[in-house]
Amino acid sequence: MKCAGCGTLNDADALYCKRCGVQLGGANHCPGCDAEVETDALFCIKCGTQIASNQTNKGKTCQSCGFVNIPGTSYCKRCNQKIM
Repeated sequence: MKCAGCGTLNDADALYCKRCGVQLGGANHCPGCDAEVETDALFCIKCGTQIASNQTNKGKTCQSCGFVNIPGTSYCKRCNQKIM
C-alpha cells in the first residue's frame, strides 16, 4: 500500500507507514461535519472547515504554496518544490 503522506510503499496489511508513521487506508474525517476528507486536504469540501491533523502541527510548511508536509519531507507533496 502506498502512503498518501510520503509515497513509501508498505506491506498490504500495514496499518501505519514504515517511513513517516501516517495511518494507512483509514479515512480522515472533518471535525466540523464528519465528512470523509483526503489525507492531504487543508479544508473540508463539504463545509469549508479547516482540517487540523497531527501531521499539520509538526510538519514543514512549503514556502511556495503554504502546504504543511510531514516532518522529514524535502520536497512539497502538493507543488513538488524543495522545502528550505
